[in-house]
Amino acid sequence: MRKIIITISLLIIAAFATAWLYFNNISSSESTTEKAFNTIPADASLIFEYKNETSFYDIFKDFTLFEAVLGQNISKHLTALKNTFIDNTSFNDALSTSELYFSVHQTDKNQADVLIIAPLNNKQLESSQESIQNLKQKFKIEEKVLNKTTSYTLTFNNQSKFYFTLAKNVWIGSFNENLVQKALLESSNKKQKFFKGESFSSVRNKNAIANLYINYPNLASFLAGFSKKDKPAETENLKTFPAFSSLNINYQKNAFMFSGITELEQKGSYPALFLNQQSGKCTLLDLVPFDAASYLFYFVSNQQTFQKDLNALFEKRKERNKKNSQLQNISQRHSINIEKEFPLVLGKEFGSIQVASGNKIGIIKTNNTGRLSFILSTISTPINSKISRFDDSDILYYHLGDPFKGFRRPYYAIIENHLLVSNSMQALHGFLQNYEEQNFLSRTDRNLQFQQYLSNQGNIFYFLHNSNAKAVIKSYLSSKVNQQFKSDDFGWKNIYGISVQFSADKDKFFTNLYMSKVPELEDTNTQADSLLLDSLLK
Repeated sequence: MRKIIITISLLIIAAFATAWLYFNNISSSESTTEKAFNTIPADASLIFEYKNETSFYDIFKDFTLFEAVLGQNISKHLTALKNTFIDNTSFNDALSTSELYFSVHQTDKNQADVLIIAPLNNKQLESSQESIQNLKQKFKIEEKVLNKTTSYTLTFNNQSKFYFTLAKNVWIGSFNENLVQKALLESSNKKQKFFKGESFSSVRNKNAIANLYINYPNLASFLAGFSKKDKPAETENLKTFPAFSSLNINYQKNAFMFSGITELEQKGSYPALFLNQQSGKCTLLDLVPFDAASYLFYFVSNQQTFQKDLNALFEKRKERNKKNSQLQNISQRHSINIEKEFPLVLGKEFGSIQVASGNKIGIIKTNNTGRLSFILSTISTPINSKISRFDDSDILYYHLGDPFKGFRRPYYAIIENHLLVSNSMQALHGFLQNYEEQNFLSRTDRNLQFQQYLSNQGNIFYFLHNSNAKAVIKSYLSSKVNQQFKSDDFGWKNIYGISVQFSADKDKFFTNLYMSKVPELEDTNTQADSLLLDSLLK
C-alpha cells in the first residue's frame, strides 16, 4: 500500500512538473516574442510576420505579389538575405523556427525601408554569436561597438550594406543603419507604442502561416510622406481611424487574402459608432458606376441608436451647440422641423464614391422616397428638372457624420430610393447617365471575379480600383514616387484592386483584407471592363 501511495505521489509530482515546464516554456516563448515585437519602432505602419520554417517557403515559392508590392529592388535584397542567413547552414540553426518580423518605416521624404526582427531563445542567441564568426570567414563583415552593443555590417557584391546586431535576445537588421539604431533605442523603452493594447500576444494568431499587423494612424502618416500635398485629404479617414488590425493570411495564388480582428484604441471616434450596430448586406455595391476609383460605404442596423451615438460624438467634439443652432435656423427659415423629420427618412446605408476624374459623390439610401423628396424640396433650390441644391450647409454632416463633412452645401438628385449628392453638377450628371445606361462596375467580368472572394455583409466597406484610380493616385503622389510607382521595378500595374471590410463583433471589428492581381485576359471579356479607361487617363 505504501509503495502504491509513493508511486501515485511521484506520478502527480511528475504531472505537475511537466505541466509547469510546458506552460513555463510557452510563457517564456511569448515573453521573448513580446520583447521582439516591442523592439519595433513605434512609427511602423505595417508589420508582416511568419515563422522561419520550410513549409512557409514551399507554400509561397511561386507567389509573385510580394515582389509586385515591394518592388524588385527590395525583393532582391530580401532574397540575398535569405541566401545568407536562412539557406546558409552556418546560420540556419540560429534562426530556425524563429518568428521573423518585417516592419515598414519611412526613412525620409519619399523613401522607406524594411526592418527585420527575430526573437531568439538563449540557445539560439548562443548559436547566433557562433554563426556570426562563421559568416566572417565567408563574407566581408565589419563590426563596431556603440553604447556597449556590437553592430555588424555585411557588404554585398553590389555594394549594398546590411546592418544587424543582437540585443536582449532579439536579432535586428536592416539595409538602413538608422532603423537598426532606432530599434535599439526602442528595445530599452518598456512602453508599448505600435500596439497600445495590454498584450500583443492576446491579439496574435501564433498558429497562422503568416500574420499582418496594421496601425492605421501610422499608415496615414506613412502614405502622406509620399504625397505632393502638405495635408492630403485622401488619408484623412485613416488618420481618424485609431485602430490596430491583427490579420492572418489565407493562401491564394494570385492574391493577398487576410482575415482577423481590428481593435479601436480610442472608443470616442466615428468608426466606434458602428460597434453598436449589427452587420448587414450592402446593396450600394450594385450602384457603383463603371468608372469608380474607390468607394467607402457604411451600414447601420439601427438608425435611432446611430443618431444618439452621433450626437454624443458631436458633444465630445464640442460641435453639439453649433449643430443645434444651425438646425434651429433651418427650421425657422423653412418652417420644417428638420432635426425630427430628416432622420426618419434615412435608410441603413450611406457613403461616398470617388470616380476616375477625382470628383466625389455621396450616396444615401432612403426608406421613404416621397417624404424625402418633400423634405428636401422645402430646403433647396431647383437647378434643372433632375438636380437641386441645398440652401443651407452641413445638413448631411450633422445627420450622418464624417463621410459627408466635405459635402457642405451640395447639389443633389434622387433616383429610386437613393439620394445622390456632389459638389460637382458634372459628377452628378455622369452618375445619372451611368445609372440610366446601367454602366455598373459590379457587372464587369473582372469585378465579378474579384467580388466572389468578398462578403457583402459588414458595417464598413472600402474598395480601391487600381486602374480607375490612376489619375487620383497621380495627383496624390510626388512626381518622383509616381515615376517609381509606374516603373517596371514595381508590379502595381498588375494589381486589380484592394478591399477592406469591417464587421462589428461586440467591442471589435472582424476584418477582411483582399488584394488581387488582374485576372488573366483569356478568362474574361476584355470589352466589358473598366481597364479600357487606361487610355483616357495616361
